[in-house]
Amino acid sequence: MLSDQPWVWISFNALLAILLFLDLVVLGRARTVSMREAILGTIFWTAVAGAINVVIFVFGSQTEGIDFLTAYIVERALSIDNLFVFLVIFTYFGVPGQYQMRALLWGIVGALIARAVFIAAGVAVINAFHPVVFVLGAFLIYTAYKLATSGDSEVDPEKNIALRLARKLFKVSDDYDGQKLITRLSGGALAATPMLMVIIVLATTDVVFAVDSIPSVLAITTDGFIVWSSNAMAVLGMRPLFFVLAGAVAHFRYLQYGLAAVLGFVGFKMISEDWIHIETNISLAVILIALAISMLASRVLPNNEETVETENPGVPGASSGSGE
Repeated sequence: MLSDQPWVWISFNALLAILLFLDLVVLGRARTVSMREAILGTIFWTAVAGAINVVIFVFGSQTEGIDFLTAYIVERALSIDNLFVFLVIFTYFGVPGQYQMRALLWGIVGALIARAVFIAAGVAVINAFHPVVFVLGAFLIYTAYKLATSGDSEVDPEKNIALRLARKLFKVSDDYDGQKLITRLSGGALAATPMLMVIIVLATTDVVFAVDSIPSVLAITTDGFIVWSSNAMAVLGMRPLFFVLAGAVAHFRYLQYGLAAVLGFVGFKMISEDWIHIETNISLAVILIALAISMLASRVLPNNEETVETENPGVPGASSGSGE
C-alpha cells in the first residue's frame, strides 16, 4: 500500500506545500477574478488531481486509484455546497471582489488543517473501534435528510459563535484596510478589520464542513494516504471553483438533492459494509449518476420561483431561484 511508504507521504506533502506557495504568492494577489480565469483555474487544479490519480494507479494499485477518484469526486461535490456558504459569508461581510482571493486562500488553509485533524482522528478511531462506523454512517444519513429537507434556508454568519466571541474580545473597524487583518484607527488604537472577521467565520465553518465530509470519504476507504490526498486536492480546487459558481449559481438549484443522495448512499455503504460489500467502482457509478441527474434536472426542469419573479417583477420576497 502507498500509505505504508514514507516517500509517498513526503513527496505528496512537499508537492502540496509547493502548490500552496504558488497559490499564495503567484495567484493570490489582490484582484477581481474573471470567469475565464476561474474556469482555467478549475481546469488546472482538476488536471493536477488527475495527474496524481495517474501516479497512484501506476505506483499503487487499481483499487487505490479507484478509491482516490471516488473520494475526490465526493469531496469535490460536497465542496460545491460549501462554496455556496462561502458566497453567503462574502455577501454578508461585503468583501470587495479584489480581496476575495486572499480570503479564500485562508479558508483553504483552514480547511486543510481541519481535515488533517479529522482524518487522523477518524482513521485511528475506526481502526481501534470498528463499531464507530455505524455511528458515522447514521450521521451521514441524518445529514442527507437535513440537506434534502432544508429547502432554501440560508446560513446566518451573525449566529457564528466564534464571530460573536471575537467581537466581544476585539474592537472591529467598520472599513477594510486592504488585505490587512489588523488596522490602526484614527485615534491610534488597534482594531481588527472585517477581513479578520471573515477569516474567523471561514475557519470555524471549515470545521463544520470537515465533520460532514470526512465520514463520507471514510465510507469509501480508510487508507490514510488516499483519504488525505483526495481531500487535499479537492480543497485546493475550491478557490477558482468558487468564482465559477458565483457566476453560475442559478444553474445548481437541485444540486442539494444530488448531494443528499450521495451522503445517504455512502452512509448506507458504511453501515452495511459488514454484510453487503459494495465495490468501489459501483460506488463511483452511483455517485456520478446522482450528481449528473441533479445537475441535469437543474437545467431542464422549469424553475417555478423564477417564473413567479418574471411574471411579478418587483414583488417583495420573490426568489431568483439561486438557492441562496
